[in-house]
Amino acid sequence: MPRFFFDFADAGATYPDTEGTELPNVEAAKAEAATALAEIVRDRSRDGIYRELVVTVRSEIGEILLQVVARFEIATVPANTAPAPGRT
Repeated sequence: MPRFFFDFADAGATYPDTEGTELPNVEAAKAEAATALAEIVRDRSRDGIYRELVVTVRSEIGEILLQVVARFEIATVPANTAPAPGRT
């Protein structure tokens, strides 16, 4: 089974995967990267600042196969500037 490496980047800091994970194919690696990034977003979204988080998937020979990217910002909306949900 091929080994895939999942490098993580957050705010310019990169955290390389030095062990890798054996998976049956690139589609399985894509699903693994998307699931991992969703979990990371949930854990890191609490500080309310703009974030760009990236998981880069590499092959055993170091070839970049794909990237999964999440960009988000939690912004406070001043009172009385937007209708409450469900109201028009």
